[in-house]
Order: sequence, then structure tokens, then C-alpha cells
Amino acid sequence: MNHKSKSMQLQFQQSLYQAVAGHLALMNLKYAVCMLLIAGSVLTAGCIGSENSGGEEAAGVPTENLPEGFSLIAVVDDSTPGINMEDEIADFRGDEDIGEVEAVVGKYQWGEMGKDYDARITVIDCESELKAEAAVANYIAQPDFENPPFKGVDRFSTAVVNGRQVTEIRDKVEKELKYIYLWNDGNRVVLVEGNGDRADSLELASATGL
Repeated sequence: MNHKSKSMQLQFQQSLYQAVAGHLALMNLKYAVCMLLIAGSVLTAGCIGSENSGGEEAAGVPTENLPEGFSLIAVVDDSTPGINMEDEIADFRGDEDIGEVEAVVGKYQWGEMGKDYDARITVIDCESELKAEAAVANYIAQPDFENPPFKGVDRFSTAVVNGRQVTEIRDKVEKELKYIYLWNDGNRVVLVEGNGDRADSLELASATGL
């Protein structure tokens, strides 16, 4: 092979190498871009997932570290399919106007499923502290609370929850008492419907952190 042919062959090999190298570089660039896009999507999904997960536990409605004997059944709000929150908070509507509210209800098992009633924690955010106080007043003024639950047992008393004095309501469930705790923290109303054990019910109320 003469010198001219060798030179042309060398130029061809160099051109081919450059073309292949360029193609590989382009592929690597595309691969890198794809990996970045995938990583971004995963991170975004993770952030969204974290936000949704965090949003499931509303302030005052505990889902973890519950008192012994209580287990979470469900947390419901306006976004829960098949749930009308106005039905859930009907006892707070009354003579006093409470305006527009946002409510969350936690339901807890403490006894035998399907036999014993559920414990509940209801948290209502009102437009103002005055509206929250109106909601508390409406709940206390229910006709069912006009008479004592049992002879010689006061319907209302007071208790201390997280250093705050709250209203204790004694309700009648068949032949036993059920302890209920009610208070407002600024524009937020908290209702804890416990069970027949006062100490356990107070522990559940304390679990709200409010």
C-alpha cells in the first residue's frame, strides 16, 4: 500500500472514530438526561407522598402513640368518600351561629369490634374564637343533656387535660357511663368521646396535645 492510500485510510479511521465517539457521547448525554428526569420524578413523587402522608394526621387527631387499649380505626374529613361531615358535627349546630367550619374526626376501637361503640376525637376549626365558643355552647345545650345520665350523677363536671380546664360530660350508654371531654383552644373546638373508664378517656383526651 502506497503512502497516499495509507494516509486516506488513516483519515477515514479518524473520521469513523470521531463519528462513533460523537454518537456515544450523544447517547451518554441522552442517558444522563433520562436519568436526571427519572431521579427528578422520583424525588417529586417522594415529596408529594410525604406531604399527603403528613396531611393525614390533622392537629389534635392522633394516629400514633395512642393510649394503651385504643387503636385507630379511621380518620375522616371532607375528602373522605361517602362521608358527610355535616352529619358528623350536627351536635355543634344550634341556636348559636358557628359559621363555616372545617372538621376532622378520628375513630378508635377500645372494646370488641362490632359490639362496643367507638371512641372518637372531633376537631373543628372555626372562623374565630367566638364561633368556637358558640360551637361548644351548642353542644352542651343539647336536649339529651338536660337531665342527669343516672340518678345522683351530675351531667357536667370539669377535668384537667394538658394543663387546661375542660368540660367533662357524663353520657349514658345502656347501663354505663361514657366520659366526654369538650373544650376550645382559640378558634379550634376539641371533642373527645371516650369510654366508661374515666382514666382511659382522660388519656385519650391528653393524646390530642391540645
